[in-house]
Amino acid sequence: MRAVALVLVKYGVDNPAEKIKLQIASENDKVVLIQNGVYWAVLEDVTKLTRGKVYALKGDLEARGYCETDVRGVELIDYDGFIELVEQEEKFIG
Repeated sequence: MRAVALVLVKYGVDNPAEKIKLQIASENDKVVLIQNGVYWAVLEDVTKLTRGKVYALKGDLEARGYCETDVRGVELIDYDGFIELVEQEEKFIG
């Protein structure tokens, strides 16, 4: 059994490596959608692709023309919230 990890997804839905990261995340992992990774929250039902708790950077979502109502099952966080998640976890998959 591997340790809990923070999984960073920064590329969009056309990147097969990102899909694999989502699929291997365990229920104890935290998945953070950053940069173009926020498209997973808009174009896919990301909660069906992963068992991890999913977060998305609100600023990155808004920079791409989307808002809170465009996503479901994903907790939006600001950069301070992202830093808190980074500080909480020792292991990263990115």
